[in-house]
Amino acid sequence: MIVLCEKCGLKYKVDPSKIHGDSARLTCKGCAHVITINKPDVTVAPSALDSADGSHLPPPRNQPVSDGAPLDYPPQNKRIGWGLTGEVVIMLLLVSFLPGIVYFVLSSYQTSQNVYDETGRTGQQTVDYLTQQVNEWVAQNVRLLTLTAGLPEMSSMDRASQELLMKDVQRQYPWIYLIHVVDLNGMDVARSDDGPLTDYSSGQYIKDILREGKETSFENVAGLTSQKPGLIVAPIKKDGQTVGALIFALSFEQLTRIVIDWRHGQMGSVFIADKEGKIIVHKNEQFVREQKNFSDYPLVMAAQKKNTGLVAFKDSTDEETLGFAGNTELGWTVGLEINKKEAYAALKKTQTGSLILFGATVFGTIISACFASRALVASIRRHTEAADRISV
Repeated sequence: MIVLCEKCGLKYKVDPSKIHGDSARLTCKGCAHVITINKPDVTVAPSALDSADGSHLPPPRNQPVSDGAPLDYPPQNKRIGWGLTGEVVIMLLLVSFLPGIVYFVLSSYQTSQNVYDETGRTGQQTVDYLTQQVNEWVAQNVRLLTLTAGLPEMSSMDRASQELLMKDVQRQYPWIYLIHVVDLNGMDVARSDDGPLTDYSSGQYIKDILREGKETSFENVAGLTSQKPGLIVAPIKKDGQTVGALIFALSFEQLTRIVIDWRHGQMGSVFIADKEGKIIVHKNEQFVREQKNFSDYPLVMAAQKKNTGLVAFKDSTDEETLGFAGNTELGWTVGLEINKKEAYAALKKTQTGSLILFGATVFGTIISACFASRALVASIRRHTEAADRISV
């Protein structure tokens, strides 16, 4: 017979034949509750399940015990798994995390894409702006040169008159570090620095003006006297005929201030290379003095091919760099370089913060799910045990 502990619900299999008298007492091994067992007064008829030869079929798996031991079932193959608590935790986590993970991935991707697009758009806009500033600077000097060359003092080819005018122009425009006039043979006629007259007939810019009849000629050269890079521009005419050439040797210091000092705390650096790839403006002054050749530099090559937009490459220090390039009207390259880590530092910081927040959310959700699942499973177990007691 089966006896159920009224206090803890533990089941016992008791052999009625071992009960002496009308009743017996059994101490529950689970909660020490004393169970009173009344001996049943029932005669059990032979079971229909008896075999034909009078022997009984094998007893059920729960054999009666004489000492009131709990029901001892034969070993069963236990199902390997998470258990009810683990399964509930997993279910709660899936319900909580799936929407969050999808949102986090999509949000991170969208944020990254927006930063990449904004970096490319801002970089190209900056290069376009700086290219426009360089074009305006060149045009301003060309207008000044054309105006000066058209004055009577210049067309007179009188040295005293020319030098007086040139010195006055140089005082007003200090970035013009030398002004001089050459005759049709390329020989100096007058100079603003009172230096010795020099033969410039071998210069390509002289040939462009005096022999090929060009209105202006530009060349990035190192001045013979100052050894500074200079923009050389010319011509002089009288009654429609070329009588000489007016030469402005321009320092790029003003242009450097326009380009290099544009940043005002912004990231990145700018350089300018002429149409031959020689450096005119750069943060490294040594490159300017040496007129370092950048013709095979990724940004110069991109500008020569008219490729606009972001260019990713590694600089001379093997740092990953983002670059943008523009072309001036003279064929010069205006290049903007930004260190990749610096460009995406804000994005990296945002992503790190998001990961930390997501990790904290995951940890908090797991803890909450564990407590919630324990409470839920405990309630299920109580109801299951109650159902077992009712069934018994």
